[in-house]
Amino acid sequence: MSASPWVKVPIGPDGPRWSTVHPLRTALVVVHTLTAWNRLADILPVFDSDHRVQLVFTFPGASAIDSDVEHVLHERGAIRIDWSQAVDTEFDLAISVHNSGDLHEINAPLITLSHGMGYTKHANQRISESANQRISESANQRISESANQRISESANRSVYGLSPEWLLRDGSVVPTAVVLSHDEQLGRLAATTPQAVPAAVVAGDPCFDRLRASLPERAEYRRALGADASSTVVAVSSTWGDKSLIGRHPELIGELLAELPDDHVVAAVLHPNTWYAHGPWQLRYWLGASLRSGLRLIPPAEGWQQTIIAADVTIGDHGAVTGYSAALRKPTLLASFPEEEVAAGSAVAAVGSAAPRLDVHRGLADQLREAIRRHDPDRFGEVERLTSSVPDDSAQHLRKLCYRLMDLPEPTGSALVPVYPARTLVPERDTVRAWWFDGDWHGDEVRLTRWPADVHLRRGRKPASPDRFLVVASTHPQRDTRNSAAVVVREVDAADDVGEVLAQLLTSFPACRLAAARLGGQCWMLDREGHQLSATTTDAVAAASAVHAWSRARRDWSALPARFDLAVGARRSTVVIAKRDQ
Repeated sequence: MSASPWVKVPIGPDGPRWSTVHPLRTALVVVHTLTAWNRLADILPVFDSDHRVQLVFTFPGASAIDSDVEHVLHERGAIRIDWSQAVDTEFDLAISVHNSGDLHEINAPLITLSHGMGYTKHANQRISESANQRISESANQRISESANQRISESANRSVYGLSPEWLLRDGSVVPTAVVLSHDEQLGRLAATTPQAVPAAVVAGDPCFDRLRASLPERAEYRRALGADASSTVVAVSSTWGDKSLIGRHPELIGELLAELPDDHVVAAVLHPNTWYAHGPWQLRYWLGASLRSGLRLIPPAEGWQQTIIAADVTIGDHGAVTGYSAALRKPTLLASFPEEEVAAGSAVAAVGSAAPRLDVHRGLADQLREAIRRHDPDRFGEVERLTSSVPDDSAQHLRKLCYRLMDLPEPTGSALVPVYPARTLVPERDTVRAWWFDGDWHGDEVRLTRWPADVHLRRGRKPASPDRFLVVASTHPQRDTRNSAAVVVREVDAADDVGEVLAQLLTSFPACRLAAARLGGQCWMLDREGHQLSATTTDAVAAASAVHAWSRARRDWSALPARFDLAVGARRSTVVIAKRDQ
């Protein structure tokens, strides 16, 4: 956070003069990144409806990636103060879900928590100088011999949030309370930083508890993604870094979309560090073809929790989102899992032991179907067990800790465990304007299979149907795609001369065999032999594709049923031919 004027209310010497409510305690919330905010949003409901406590937020500027978190909090109306004011002010409590930066400068009892699924990742190979400076030579001498050996073997084996460089400053433990999600972390903490064990508090995982509480809302989340009961929702989850799913397989999302028919919904959950290391604009450009092919891109600030609940299967890596999917005992596949980056004995390590691997060189659709069909929820029982020692009770433990450190009686009633709202699941998506179709007529019924055409199969992989044909909207941005389409569809309005529009489409696009114009539930079609019809349909693109499939099979135009059933995947509708010109 850049230097900015100090706020005068609700903190500071003049704060009481301008305050309407006079809280008894003030708590500082330290927000390093957008990832931190995601986790803090699970914790802060412990203060809900308590006018005795004022929360203010600050940004220590310790992250190399500017994640725009200040803007996010501004939108939510939170009081934000400069770091210089934060460390110059005395608070009754401070909360941080990162250990980076000069947290030792905070004047308050400090609670630190993990910002992910427990303490699961080794720190980078080069530990920052600021972190190293936290450990003085004398402090190192007090670390047990086994801990010294573990640290000296390789700096990158230290676990972020549990190792001395993240918890000690000049030999002293910085946090007043080190919150752990599971008892197993006590053993790891004792092995590396025994001085911090007295500060340890096992309080469970507030995110996991909210996920469990939100499971009954699955149908609502699926609707928010545009999926119905017949859809297969595929969540693609990637943490950040070059060993993540997106780092190792940047083409995987597009290849999934190209291979899966459109009764599948693919939703991508990418780590906020990926969004902001490269920039949201750049990320959307990289995913442009996928977005034009129906990808639901989940924003970095919120929505990933609802997405993994909605999913029928998750493809992921060693990140927390993938871990939570497995902890919910849902079908979960790993496209990347660098074991050397994962702390042994952690919940995420258990994911690596239990989850099947996705082979990106084999057919993806078959692997997903097999993962769903053969899934045994018990395979992830150990992941669930290691996620929390106090499942469904984290909020109560965290509230008890916070109010004890503030020397304030807890509010009456139990602590909140809010369900994730469906209204905050707002994926980014574009309009699909190019499709591959395959059609199969049986009497007065046609079955269509549809795939997005803006993305491409992995090199060497053959299409599911060799007889598929290309259908595009006239507004498709790629000229070659428009010029290669067998069917071209255009939106019209009531003022248009439909006959002229159809003729112009056939003239403009040399490969076009059937032109279609749609307005609401009405569709007009014209082919190169001069056959023309109008139809009532809820899916003009599919209806035009069905008519082309009829002609393509060299069937008599006059025998086209006046009313036929149209099936696209599991979705069914009826098309009624209103007028036909031979």
